Amino acid sequence: MKSIKIILQFLRKHLTLTLMAPLCVVIEVVAELVQPKIMSEIVNRGVIGGESDIITALGFKMLIITLIGVCAGIFSIYAAGKVSYAFGADMRTNMFSRIQKFSFSNIDRLQTGSLITRITSDVTQVQNVIQASMRLLFRAPFMFIGAIVMVFMLDLKMAYILIIILPILLFTIIYILKKTFPLFTIVQQKMDKFNTVVQELLSGIRVVKAYVREPGEKERFEASNEDYIASSLKVSKLIIIMMPAMSFIMNLGVVGVLWFGEYEVADGRLNVGDIMACTNYMTQILMSLMMAQRVIMSITQAEASMVRINEVLETECELDLQSTGVDVPKEGDLEFDNVSFQYEGSNKNQISNISFKINKGETLAILGSTGSGKSTLVNLIPRFYDVTEGSIKIGGKDIREIDRKALQESVGMVMQNTVLFSGTIADNMRMGKEDATEEEMIEALRKADIADFVLSLPDGLNHIIEQDATNISGGQRQRISIARTLISEPDILILDDSLSAVDLITESKIRKALGKLEMTKIIIAQRISSIKDANKILMIEDGKMLCYGSHDELYKSSVEYREVYDSQVQSAEEGKL
Repeated sequence: MKSIKIILQFLRKHLTLTLMAPLCVVIEVVAELVQPKIMSEIVNRGVIGGESDIITALGFKMLIITLIGVCAGIFSIYAAGKVSYAFGADMRTNMFSRIQKFSFSNIDRLQTGSLITRITSDVTQVQNVIQASMRLLFRAPFMFIGAIVMVFMLDLKMAYILIIILPILLFTIIYILKKTFPLFTIVQQKMDKFNTVVQELLSGIRVVKAYVREPGEKERFEASNEDYIASSLKVSKLIIIMMPAMSFIMNLGVVGVLWFGEYEVADGRLNVGDIMACTNYMTQILMSLMMAQRVIMSITQAEASMVRINEVLETECELDLQSTGVDVPKEGDLEFDNVSFQYEGSNKNQISNISFKINKGETLAILGSTGSGKSTLVNLIPRFYDVTEGSIKIGGKDIREIDRKALQESVGMVMQNTVLFSGTIADNMRMGKEDATEEEMIEALRKADIADFVLSLPDGLNHIIEQDATNISGGQRQRISIARTLISEPDILILDDSLSAVDLITESKIRKALGKLEMTKIIIAQRISSIKDANKILMIEDGKMLCYGSHDELYKSSVEYREVYDSQVQSAEEGKL
């Protein structure tokens, strides 16, 4: 019922064509139902009765009715196609807009591979059902009922045959559908798993080749593919049984009509033309049942897809994008007040009881081993995730009370996994600021120490970045990403280990340029030597705060900090030797 409401909601925009399609189908069906009756009159009165004039008159009448039916059928196909494709486009757009509002937790739960399947395969499945339903869903019952009525009008004894075989047919259809419905959901789940494997394989193809893991990945792909095929075949085997079973039962009915019809004609109670018409109506009943079977199977399959689509459309965005009307405070001191966080489904805090405060314009450096929670910590600031306990405040205002769009516009973040989109360098820069001028772009690139490289390219800012930025180096990707963030002039700049691919000299130049900016800077780094001039340094381990203060303070007071610093200095000196 919920699925029907959502479908009707999307169809409401195309109400005229949606209503015209079934109306034209009814006209088409009436035209088809009348023709066997006219044909029986031609045979009875024209061929057998010898009334030659009636053949021309009734033949012309049949031609006109056929043309009306064909025109109505063509228009119904046009209307159904136009509405279904518009429906699919609207639903994909709606789902895409919804996904854009998802928090990282929403995406973690639904998974990227599954979302791709839902917005493509599942929507296409429902779209095809809409197209088929607008014709077959109305055509099948009208033809079925109409053909039965026409048989009853021709001869009551012939109708008894239908009364016997129809319950058998309906029982067969219902039984098979009941068996197949749960399997369609399983097939879609297998498709999700298959898409996830393909996505991982393609995104990590360089790693696979680097470790010569092609045979292993091929086996994983084949296992997932065979699992999907096995589930699909299980459904297909049940579906295949239905068609011959229906044909067999209905053909027994035709045999019955011919058998009883012979006695009726011999006794003079029925004409040969009526037997022909009755046989045609039996065929139309079979065709209508086959159409109904196709529609029901498609609807059953689409229902599984619609449940998955509904899950996307009805997922509550944990971080609601609606405006709160509260802007980011101008005096933007950043404070973590006893902050804890754990991922959904986890029973362990990734961040526990973190508290610190940095003044506007200061630089905070965050240190910690891999998996210590550094990235998770900074992801809480723009509310990619929401804190589980405690609060994060800017200018004394809890960020959950601040308009989320305004908050994210005030926080510029260069993530650990640098992503550039296919297109020109200028296109990527304009993601930070849509109306950025060429001078602003060059200035931002200069701060990131990448302007000379960009201007040396033949196309300059119009240089094409290929998919996954495979035509530039990792360090160049990081610096262009930094420039893209700087051009938006955020109040808080977060660099999540985003200088790991540049050399020490370049890193020093970038840090020097960033030091002149008035914005608050949060830098996740691995080398203490590169961030020891930060106003404050936060060191965390296993999601807990080990120490907090300036470099000089921590070197004196923290054993853990001093050990890490001394080991890095020693390693650097050994490297020089």
